[in-house]
Amino acid sequence: MNRTSKRWILAGGGVAAVAVIVAGTIVLWPNDSRSATTLPTVKPLPAPIAQQFAAALMAGNAAQAASVTDNTAVAQPAIEKMLQGMKGVTYGARIGASPAVGDDTTSATLSADVTWTLPDSTPLKYAVPLELRRSNDKWQVHWTPALLHPDLAEGQSLAYSQTSGDGAVLDRNGTAVPPGFAPVVMSSVTKTMGSAAGEPGWQVAAVDAAGTPVSVLAEKKAKVRQPMTLTLDPPTQNAAQGAVDQVQLPAVVVALAPSNGEILAVAQNTAASAGGPISLQNYYEPGSTFKIVTATAALMSGNVTADTPVECPGKKTIGPRQIVNDEQFDLGTVPVHRAFAASCNTSFSQLAADLPATALPQAASLFGLGADYTVAGLTTNTGKVPPSETVTQRVEAGIGQGTMQTTPFGMALAAATVAKGSTPTPQLIREIPTEGGQGRALPGGVVSALRSMMGEVVTGGTAQALAGLGGVRGKTGTAQHGDGTSSHGWFVGYRGDLAFAVLVVDAGTSKVAVSTTANFLGAL
Repeated sequence: MNRTSKRWILAGGGVAAVAVIVAGTIVLWPNDSRSATTLPTVKPLPAPIAQQFAAALMAGNAAQAASVTDNTAVAQPAIEKMLQGMKGVTYGARIGASPAVGDDTTSATLSADVTWTLPDSTPLKYAVPLELRRSNDKWQVHWTPALLHPDLAEGQSLAYSQTSGDGAVLDRNGTAVPPGFAPVVMSSVTKTMGSAAGEPGWQVAAVDAAGTPVSVLAEKKAKVRQPMTLTLDPPTQNAAQGAVDQVQLPAVVVALAPSNGEILAVAQNTAASAGGPISLQNYYEPGSTFKIVTATAALMSGNVTADTPVECPGKKTIGPRQIVNDEQFDLGTVPVHRAFAASCNTSFSQLAADLPATALPQAASLFGLGADYTVAGLTTNTGKVPPSETVTQRVEAGIGQGTMQTTPFGMALAAATVAKGSTPTPQLIREIPTEGGQGRALPGGVVSALRSMMGEVVTGGTAQALAGLGGVRGKTGTAQHGDGTSSHGWFVGYRGDLAFAVLVVDAGTSKVAVSTTANFLGAL
């Protein structure tokens, strides 16, 4: 091989490096221009443009998707709106085979199989036609809202939304119960009724420019739990909670409406809640609050009236038991109503001693004490009032000591019975009636006597601190327990259509319960 031939071959070996495209024709330029070769023109095809459009949507790039359409200014905001409306949903598309196109073909339609994968992995599938048009040897996707969904009209877009299956927990006013509200009740409701969570659903809709659904394109119905409307009254609950939170010792308030038995408030402070739902379930000696029952039994016996004179010495031995008044106060001989207002232990122990063994349990049953209620959302107890077979037992029972035990819930029910004249049936969830209880009426004469005596407790007796709070009627109680060195403080009563029981554990006196009651009622 001569030197000249070798130089030509080496130059030809670098042809590819200097190739350029001119007017659709690939031209190779070797060092020797005489060897130029012309290749066939490469015609643009619609399929790659369709693929670019789909790939941009899959990437969530509205600008890039719009750039391959023939109306970028309209397409981009429409695609952006769809991507925003379908946030959290994954777009996918498979482009079908491209039809044959000739030199004079100016439009072509490809099929796109679209799949949106919803957050719960449900696939939403449909097909859309992709029309492409050629202008100046450039293919573009012809813009129309149907590129996004075949049922979309101009100005419409797609939007995905979830529909909750959760059942609402509402207060008596129809307002959703906020977090932290009435924790004792809400904890019990969740425990006994279960969660309000249902099975959620979803919806994909065509929406207008304002985002308002025009038509539902696909959906899964939610399985909705039944809403629960609690009878709790927010102002009453908040007032009760505020009152007990001011007490360092375990303190509770239970309140309900005498007219219909609806539970309005159940409040416990932190010290009380350390022992569980004590306001609803725990038994305590009721002390002198039980004199409401003792007075009822004595009045129903026919042996006394509210005006019958009784002895009220500072201390008195009845059978083998010596009974002492608080600080051994001595009133001499006074009417029953005065002995009640002053909370004379010696008087009421004697009244109880003169009754039959079953008189107190029978009277207590008229107040719902001992009744077994099935209150939806709550586990409750009311009281234990066994027969008093011996004089000693009756002497102790008459002043709420010995084997007599009640709960704050039960004593609130007793106060409500006086206010209504019969025992209301307690209820918490309006959609689910309470089972149990008999709701028997008190004799008319007994009701009027009790109301008057409970009023006198406030106007001239042991709860005069409540006299300025608007027609409060009630009964105080100091209840010894254990070895007798400690006492609980009680006040039970009513004002209008609000009956309540207040207990302060180990308070040593009823005065703390009266003060808590004043704070409770004063906040309403």
